[in-house]
Amino acid sequence: MKQYHTSIKINGTLNEVWEELTNFKKYPYWNPIVGKLEGEMKEGEKISTYIVPLKGTYFPVLLSYNENQELLWQGTLGAKFLMAAKHYYRLKAISETQTELQHGEYFTGVFSYFLSKTFVSTMRTAFEQHNLLLKKRVKNGR
Repeated sequence: MKQYHTSIKINGTLNEVWEELTNFKKYPYWNPIVGKLEGEMKEGEKISTYIVPLKGTYFPVLLSYNENQELLWQGTLGAKFLMAAKHYYRLKAISETQTELQHGEYFTGVFSYFLSKTFVSTMRTAFEQHNLLLKKRVKNGR
């Protein structure tokens, strides 16, 4: 299984970070990973997401949408046993005014073993860039 995980401390409340993270209409202006995210944010529903580094639109299933806590979706390539990817954002209060964002992705299935180290490294770097930009947006109150 290939995976990458990132985290960052953000000066902002859980609610402030969550509001910026889930302001999907603004994603095209700043998000280096998810250029567009649309659909009903209801667990079990398909959503539409444009993944910038992959230059493609995908239709994962929303697995978790827990306000101020977690956003998790899973996409598949063909059947789950071939390739599945779980993309997550998790928020954790460090204090009343500081939040930790945990952000990563797990790949499973036969094809996941063939993902190159370069691909994994590129995606991890994009996630880290995303985290820094989100931190900046929360800090600037955007």
